[in-house]
Amino acid sequence: NQYQDIELVCLCGAKFFWTSGEQEFMYDLEAKGKIPSVKQPKRCAPCRKKNREQHERQENNDYGGRNY
Repeated sequence: NQYQDIELVCLCGAKFFWTSGEQEFMYDLEAKGKIPSVKQPKRCAPCRKKNREQHERQENNDYGGRNY
């Protein structure tokens, strides 16, 4: 396996691992042209989930979730 687990630090300060399997999956997507490039993640799983939920709430507010 050409990939090794890499310990990273999230924007929140928590340490997390970008596993070899995750890296292999992302580089495979890049090779198939499904994503433009691979970058190391900046957020741990809990922060990614929180960020995704915030974006979903914002989209709902922007596109029809308004109370008049």
